[in-house]
Amino acid sequence: MLNPSTKLGQPRQPRRLALALTFATVGLAACGGDGAGKNGADSARSAAPNAASKKIVIKTRLTIPTGEVVGGSFIGDSPLCPGGTFRDRNGTPDIGSVDRTVRCSGGSLRIGFSPGEPHGHTQVGPWKVISGTGAYKRLRGSGRMEVTFDSGSSSKGRETFTGTVAP
Repeated sequence: MLNPSTKLGQPRQPRRLALALTFATVGLAACGGDGAGKNGADSARSAAPNAASKKIVIKTRLTIPTGEVVGGSFIGDSPLCPGGTFRDRNGTPDIGSVDRTVRCSGGSLRIGFSPGEPHGHTQVGPWKVISGTGAYKRLRGSGRMEVTFDSGSSSKGRETFTGTVAP
């Protein structure tokens, strides 16, 4: 009797294929659309680089589901959230597979992201700003995240979120 996970001696990987297609679709969907809402008005602020957008880098040290923002994090020319902490929750398809709230002294920043399939100790994927409070209330943007897990661990590591944001 043939193993249901093989076909002509070739292993099938339907779960990985489905995940890869899902992430590819999410990535393409993020690029699509004309941003026009009712009456042709812009329905959402664009994170595309423009005169008002700034580069953002968020570096963290994590022990899933919590962690801290570490040095080297910034928005434009300003340090970002020194001493900040975060907590992750399960996300939804419109947010990403992880829903993270970063708490800083000047407010909080909620981001969603979806790490892709692991490659060794590393995972990469898209992220976007969901909402913010205080200094981050009007912030919008997106980018790419990368997590590298410590050797022998699937819950401890370092992350870097890079991208652009606009107030």
